Amino acid sequence: MSNAAKEIFRLAAQGYCCSQIMVKMGLEARQGENQELLDAVAGLCGGLHSGLCCGILTGAACLLSLYDKQNAAIYMIPRLVEWFETTYTSSYGGISCKDIIDNNPINKFDRCPKVMEETMEKCRELLTEFGYEI
Repeated sequence: MSNAAKEIFRLAAQGYCCSQIMVKMGLEARQGENQELLDAVAGLCGGLHSGLCCGILTGAACLLSLYDKQNAAIYMIPRLVEWFETTYTSSYGGISCKDIIDNNPINKFDRCPKVMEETMEKCRELLTEFGYEI
């Protein structure tokens, strides 16, 4: 198991949801904490608590903006979304939480950690291009 996977499981065990885990991993990489931000990002959990756009993707967009708001909006987030859509639509039929989980709660534990790990790696790649190390 990779370090990222261990971190994802550790944070999930502490009660953080998908979007919060993405942001918390970004904060921890900067040796930062911001509980108010994590509380706000909880609104993105589980596809806005309605199965819509995947909380991993929206949390990752927040993570990128946390590092570089301007370049995230112009360059990084559009590339992240394109990658996410290409990668997961072919596997799950779309990028909504409903698509990824496929109305099966077990898939949340099976699929989501892998999607989080891969998405975190994509965030690292994008941030590295703009001079950030995470």
